[in-house]
Amino acid sequence: MLTTKRGLTLLELIVCTLIIGILSTTAVPIAKNVVRKQKESLLRDHLKEMRKAIDRYYEKKSAASPGLEDAQYYPQRLEELVEGRYLRRIPLDPFTEKPDWKTRSSTDAPGNAISNQQNVFDIYSATSDTDLRGQLYSTW
Repeated sequence: MLTTKRGLTLLELIVCTLIIGILSTTAVPIAKNVVRKQKESLLRDHLKEMRKAIDRYYEKKSAASPGLEDAQYYPQRLEELVEGRYLRRIPLDPFTEKPDWKTRSSTDAPGNAISNQQNVFDIYSATSDTDLRGQLYSTW
């Protein structure tokens, strides 16, 4: 009479645990990169949306009030884009998870890191993180 025993040997359990450990250590970095790429994509979308809103604001104001200085056609602050219905709301920066965008003025010196805050000519992320290529998100 043959009897069959059910169950796993200690060696089978160790091998199984080892395989699961190896798979999990390779999956974590991949998952982190997926999350980072999603945030990067969202950052690109938000920057594009807000820059288009700034351009629409400029076009409408320059058509309504010709003869002003170029700097006067840009909004003084980001909230004017919401108030003028160019944006529904100021989107969150995906890296800081706050609407804390940094702005550049049309009268800022090129390459100047500190804006004079006279108007909103351009926006960029407030994070000091870098992308996978080593480029700062604030330079996007």
